[in-house]
Amino acid sequence: MEASKRKHNVEGNKRKYDLTEGVVWQKVVLFAMPILFGIVLQSLYATVDAIIIGRFAGKEALAAIESVYTLTKLPVNFFVGLSTGATIIISQYFGAKKLKEVSNACHTALLFAFVGGLLLSIIAVIIAPFFIKLLKVPAEIYDQALTYVIIFFSGLAASMTYNIGAGIFRALGNSKTPFYFLIIANIINIALDILLVASFGLGIVGAGLATVLSQFICGVLIVIALMRTDLPCKIYLRKIRFNRICLQEFMRLGLPVGIQSTLYPVSNMIIQTSINTFGINSIAAWAVSGKLDFLVWYVSDAFCTTISTFVAQNYGAGQYDRAKKGVVVGASIAVLLVGLVSVGLYFWHVPLGRLLVTDNDVIQILSQIMFLFAPLYVLYVLGAVMPGAIRGMGESFRPMIITLFGSCLCRVLWILFIVPFRPTLMMVLSCYPVSWGITSVLFLLFYRGYVPKLRNQEA
Repeated sequence: MEASKRKHNVEGNKRKYDLTEGVVWQKVVLFAMPILFGIVLQSLYATVDAIIIGRFAGKEALAAIESVYTLTKLPVNFFVGLSTGATIIISQYFGAKKLKEVSNACHTALLFAFVGGLLLSIIAVIIAPFFIKLLKVPAEIYDQALTYVIIFFSGLAASMTYNIGAGIFRALGNSKTPFYFLIIANIINIALDILLVASFGLGIVGAGLATVLSQFICGVLIVIALMRTDLPCKIYLRKIRFNRICLQEFMRLGLPVGIQSTLYPVSNMIIQTSINTFGINSIAAWAVSGKLDFLVWYVSDAFCTTISTFVAQNYGAGQYDRAKKGVVVGASIAVLLVGLVSVGLYFWHVPLGRLLVTDNDVIQILSQIMFLFAPLYVLYVLGAVMPGAIRGMGESFRPMIITLFGSCLCRVLWILFIVPFRPTLMMVLSCYPVSWGITSVLFLLFYRGYVPKLRNQEA
């Protein structure tokens, strides 16, 4: 009786997280909601973190962290992009009900994350000083920036393990479990910030340690959760090994995303270098704007993940028309939500900004940034969401080319050839909305030409 009941619960969980059945918009919304709540939580955490650092460590510490933000994202983005191949393959296997392949892919992905994270950690720590100098970080905050980067990079293995664990759960349609661990991670991080930065006065060192320790704890917890789950992604320590076929598929789909995710922050590093030349107030204002508009990027990323998983499961199941409906629903909701966030930032960025810094010069520059960006954030959405739909179908190379051209190359060309005619901070930052619009248009055109292929397969 107990075994029968357990089997019934396992089957119920599989159907619960199966995105190939049920009403499309309900499945999309229910999958996206935990990710969105996690986004809000992450945004609040980023704000609280900035408040603690800005108030107790000073604007120099805040500027030091922001001046190397794109550098800290470089190895993380590469590996997260690389692991995208794993989550897509796992989603397609799950949609096709190939449960043995799901298990093999999950065990391979987890080992891949840990080993890859260790290698990236070593490489990143070694090359960090070179890139910080390349970023032209002001001399007065150079030492703080270097210290933070080295501490941050030392925890990459834990960060990668957590990210791939969350990706495995989401690949099977379970977005709630990663959300619960995100809550834990943020609570631990804030508590450690208060303890190490506010109470012990460790400044930049405390901020870095708080991040690394919280990631380590959550990395361990999510592995334990994978070992205890009833879903087909259940991990057995004795089965953790590399599967050659899975690795080949991971690399085929993930390497283009990894390359894109690496070059993307490289272009932003070039922009950050230009921003750094305008002084600490401009760096701090850019940092504050980043803390306020994170919700725009996270909403877009969340629906990119949602659409990618939805499409991958339905693509694996051969339900192409359902996959296309999911794309329309997800993209529409993302545009609506980003539009609402944009309105809020346009009218209320000053009181929100003063929660982070009280310096009037910084607030004045922040207003200029928000008046430029807020009306144009919606241009970013489709260029961020549509790649998820295309990758979910098993195509990742051409989305990489489009993104590198529309976002990265256009921004670099703007900095090199347009900014010299009017070398101001706002002219430098204008490269962002220009690139958002170009990228979104390119993806819409590509998707319209790519979808008929699905119709032919369906027929």
